[in-house]
Amino acid sequence: MRPSQFYLFVSSLLTTFPAIAQTAPAADSTGGVGWLWVVLLLVVVGGAVWYFLMRNERSVTSSSGMDRDRVAGSAEYAKGSVKDNVGSVLGDTKLQAEGKLDKAEGRAQNTMGGIKDTLRANSTSDVP
Repeated sequence: MRPSQFYLFVSSLLTTFPAIAQTAPAADSTGGVGWLWVVLLLVVVGGAVWYFLMRNERSVTSSSGMDRDRVAGSAEYAKGSVKDNVGSVLGDTKLQAEGKLDKAEGRAQNTMGGIKDTLRANSTSDVP
């Protein structure tokens, strides 16, 4: 993202959500943690922007040579495991079912990344 696009994005955020542009903290009964929501919002928006801009990059990470599907699959599996365990502790069957589904999706994505890694390794080792 170019700096001019970034400044345009930030200015549109500030005009859309005037609470973000507020300079003095508002007096509220939460003990002054209203800024935490602003930080959380900015992190989520920044993560979404980064994800949608970086998803068209190469399929392989440059540092480890591991396919992005393996990394994303492992993250999805971990997220599903947390949901499953929290759901079982709280007795929430819906959350537990979502966790099991996320774990299965993560396993499948990780397996797909492993297949891609194997095919990539075999194709580069056959070249003289």
